[in-house]
Amino acid sequence: MDVDVASAAEAEKPVVRRLLELNAHEFSAFDGRDLGPHGEYGYRYLDHYWLDTEDRHPFLVRVDGALAGCALVRAGSPHRFGEFFVVRKYRRSGVGTTAARHLFARFPGKWIVEVVAGNDAAISFWRRAIPVAFGEVVTDAGTEQRFTVPPHVPPAR
Repeated sequence: MDVDVASAAEAEKPVVRRLLELNAHEFSAFDGRDLGPHGEYGYRYLDHYWLDTEDRHPFLVRVDGALAGCALVRAGSPHRFGEFFVVRKYRRSGVGTTAARHLFARFPGKWIVEVVAGNDAAISFWRRAIPVAFGEVVTDAGTEQRFTVPPHVPPAR
């Protein structure tokens, strides 16, 4: 299985938008959000990921050429995921871990990964996917993992 994580071109924004709709649908079980009046959840800051003035980076994940997910990275100190999504077909197959580790290697430095309360599968996933030792704090709002990725950590393959 060949996992590819590549920057999403502006022409691919509609693809990212549709993947984020799938993600929002699944996530609505945890945050209780409703569909908007046009039958979409929407993603308020999606356009920001293609602005030169923002330090935001959109990515598409493909497996053997087929779409498998997307990630939105907010680079900074610390780096954070705006979103990280892998379609169900590719979950529990190593695709998410490979994609996450690729992005950690691409953006070395301090990271914070935040998981909303109740999303136990995501907490377990990040505990496996984070390639270095991390600190973890659990609050009523959710779980937060803080860690630093050194510049020499190669992406998983």
